[in-house]
Amino acid sequence: MKKEPERLEIDLAKIFLTPPNTMKEKVTLVVMMVVVFAMFFAPVVFTEVSPVKGIFLSALPAVSISWGWMVLLRSLFRKREFSKKTDNKK
Repeated sequence: MKKEPERLEIDLAKIFLTPPNTMKEKVTLVVMMVVVFAMFFAPVVFTEVSPVKGIFLSALPAVSISWGWMVLLRSLFRKREFSKKTDNKK
């Protein structure tokens, strides 16, 4: 007989607002930020935008997209840690 998958209710405030607490999360976040920043900053280099404005324009999407990926990865792989009802039993 097939076992029905367990459903967890995710605490959205907890999953979005908790800072990265493991080294794996911190490294993933920094790498994603650097990659996305480079993707957004490369085209700006060849325009007449000032360097400060270019950095600012590239940093905003880099931070938001990287944090979005972190939340997605948390929701896929660490659901139990960010659920509303934490059961320590397996």
